[in-house]
Amino acid sequence: MRTPLLAALLGASLLVGRAAEAHPPPPRYPRERPHLEVTSWVALGGGALTQGANTQGIFDLRLGGDFTAGVSRAEDVRIGPFAEVATATFASVQAVGGVELFVGAVPRPLRMFLYPGEGTFVLRAGAGYAWRNELPGAPGSPVASLTVAYGYRAPFSLREPSDELTDKPYERRTARYMVGVRFWVGAVVDLAGDPAWQLSGGLEFEPVGSFRYLLGIY
Repeated sequence: MRTPLLAALLGASLLVGRAAEAHPPPPRYPRERPHLEVTSWVALGGGALTQGANTQGIFDLRLGGDFTAGVSRAEDVRIGPFAEVATATFASVQAVGGVELFVGAVPRPLRMFLYPGEGTFVLRAGAGYAWRNELPGAPGSPVASLTVAYGYRAPFSLREPSDELTDKPYERRTARYMVGVRFWVGAVVDLAGDPAWQLSGGLEFEPVGSFRYLLGIY
């Protein structure tokens, strides 16, 4: 009795294998990033402003935005322009623009706010002009700036599927809006006259997407 039973089981397994080969699973297509990704931020922090022997603590409020395009094969490394306006102690205005280097998927995935996103590293180098009315004898000067940030980001809609593969051909969109939160540190130096240095740091978050997410507006 055992021999016919074993033979039947072996025959059934062979038939199942052939049936699986005759009906292979549908192909899976990778989901590709859109060519452009757009981000804005409000940065809150503080630091110190130094000119000669004078040093004072400052409050640092910044508003900026960027758009980046992928330069690596997986488009995790991105580059693009940014612009930012800042104020310190509400007695000065600083406007800079420049180039942003963005490195995503460090790590990937990174889950925050109940949604799978990714870790991000950002490097911004720029130049512009600062009107520092809190410094005696230095109402304005051209400046250079450098900012380093690390944190989290996710697609703006928060409804994009987290699976990187799909069973249908995937149509890559032109652009998408990103949301996130990052820790940042930055330095600003005057390029003319008696140089002043500003060192500050804090937290930056994406305001438009964050408020729309809280209000349920997609």
